[in-house]
Amino acid sequence: MDTGRTDDMRRAVASGDWHAVLCLWDVYASGILEEIGRGTCTRARMSEAREFLDWAKRVALCARAQAQQRLITIHAARQYGSQPSRPLSSLRKSM
Repeated sequence: MDTGRTDDMRRAVASGDWHAVLCLWDVYASGILEEIGRGTCTRARMSEAREFLDWAKRVALCARAQAQQRLITIHAARQYGSQPSRPLSSLRKSM
């Protein structure tokens, strides 16, 4: 039910530009509030907003899962990667 009013927000979400998404959402939501105040907000308009939010939530959750997986991979690589060796002088002091 997208009428094109959410296109810019969708592009920003898809690119991970969350600051832009929030700015665009503020403008979009204020338009809806104005329509509600005038009594002209339709069910279709509210459905459009709900559909966008549902879609954006799924995209954000996928991005979060991918970021978490990258962090896990980095952590595992650090565990099995080369460890800095102790200098010989400190090894002699501990004996």
